[in-house]
Amino acid sequence: MKDGTQLKAWPVRELVAGINRPGGGWLEARGRITGPGDGPAIVVIGGVSAERRLFDDDQGPGWWPGVAGQAGHINPTYHQILSFDFIAEEADPFPVIGDQSAAVMALADAAGLDKFAIIGASFGGVIGLDIAQRAPDRVRKLDVLCAAARPNPMATAWRSIQRDIVVLSGHSAEGVDIARRLAMTTYRTAAEFDQRFTDPEPGSRDATGVEAYLAAAGERYATVTSPARFIALSKSMDSADIPVETIHAPVRFLAFNSDQLVPPVDVERTAARIANATVTRIDSLYGHDGFLKEVDAVNNFLKGAS
Repeated sequence: MKDGTQLKAWPVRELVAGINRPGGGWLEARGRITGPGDGPAIVVIGGVSAERRLFDDDQGPGWWPGVAGQAGHINPTYHQILSFDFIAEEADPFPVIGDQSAAVMALADAAGLDKFAIIGASFGGVIGLDIAQRAPDRVRKLDVLCAAARPNPMATAWRSIQRDIVVLSGHSAEGVDIARRLAMTTYRTAAEFDQRFTDPEPGSRDATGVEAYLAAAGERYATVTSPARFIALSKSMDSADIPVETIHAPVRFLAFNSDQLVPPVDVERTAARIANATVTRIDSLYGHDGFLKEVDAVNNFLKGAS
């Protein structure tokens, strides 16, 4: 049975909360709670493409299939799961990491969640680290996948080129399309592309070649992400520099050895600055996107079996 069907049995509450930015201005955060009102609370934050639709529903699929749902570790049968939409172009000139953290905490307040665990992947892992240092009394524990305290300079370089593509396109959907194609080459690995697109089986999903694959990914993303949102979130990612030394909650990191966007050495450097932190490194064909593709490994890590 698909998660979308199962979701009908799970209570869902839509949340809206206001945020006062330190420099002035009012922002509105949107999120949702899935699961029973008396269950332990978990905040789940994903990569830049994630949203509050963590689980399948009537409007579409959730963003973490196999990990979030009836068969995965993140199961609303037993927990209250808070997910949210990133603050983006509504924050002028762009949202800093503190804006994202403030949104999560405001939504947690609106839901009546005093203490919670955090599971953060990619961009969401950075936000999770920031919440843990800003609100140490509220975070019970933190699981961080494919994220470090600050961006690697090469990742910032790639994102700056992507932003320039969007700007030079006249802030068009076509610019977002092409920028996303470039981004996909940083999320995945040369080994995966070699395996998939060198002499693929005729009639297979990859038979049309790597250019068609990238074109489909770019077009799909550009249909749901405006140029302004793309640039705002890209700058938000590059604004991170988290003082993780103040984190008191236990933190577990998962890093993929093939991740070129967040190299494992950056994860280990971050963990070394935290009093109670461990790092698990595993191999994957999928690079940074291992947190989406390596479903069994991720579930085992979250269960503590890795």
